[in-house]
Amino acid sequence: MRYTAPALTAIDLATFACSDAIDIALRVRAAILADMYEALSLTPHRAGNRERLKLLIDSRGAPWSAAERLGHRLLRTARIKGWQSNLPLLINGQVFYIDIAFKQQKLAIEIDGRLHETDEGLFESDRWRQNALVADGWRVLRFTWAMLRDHPDIFLSAVFDALH
Repeated sequence: MRYTAPALTAIDLATFACSDAIDIALRVRAAILADMYEALSLTPHRAGNRERLKLLIDSRGAPWSAAERLGHRLLRTARIKGWQSNLPLLINGQVFYIDIAFKQQKLAIEIDGRLHETDEGLFESDRWRQNALVADGWRVLRFTWAMLRDHPDIFLSAVFDALH
C-alpha cells in the first residue's frame, strides 16, 4: 500500500500559481519546512522540483498565506529587518498570532488574504486580536492582498514610516 506524508503532499500540490498547500500545511502545523525540504530531496528529478524548491526558499519566513508570503518577500527585497512572522503573543491568557511583528517596536502588520473575504469567523477573530493588541500597546497596520500586489511601494513606505 502506498501512502504519503503531509510534507510530501504539500510540496506535490504546490506551484507558483498556487502555493496554498505549503501555506496551509504550515498554518495548521501539519508539516514544517524542514520536513518539506526532506520530502523534496527524497523525490529528485521530478518535473516541477525546481519550482517547488524556489517556493520552499520563498517560504523561509513560514508564511501562512500567499498574501503573507508576498509581504515577507517585499520586506526582504527592501532589506527591512527585525521582523518575525506569526509571532505567538499571550495577552490576558489568550494566544494571538501576529502576521508580521516588529517586537521591539511593538508594531504589528496584519495581512488580510483571500480567506478574509469568505470566512466570517476569521474576520471576527482578527478584530478581537487587533483590539487586544492595541489595548496591550501595539500599533497595528492592516493591508490586503491587493494592496501588497498593486501598491507595494505604499506598503513599504507605511512600514518604514511606522518603524522610524
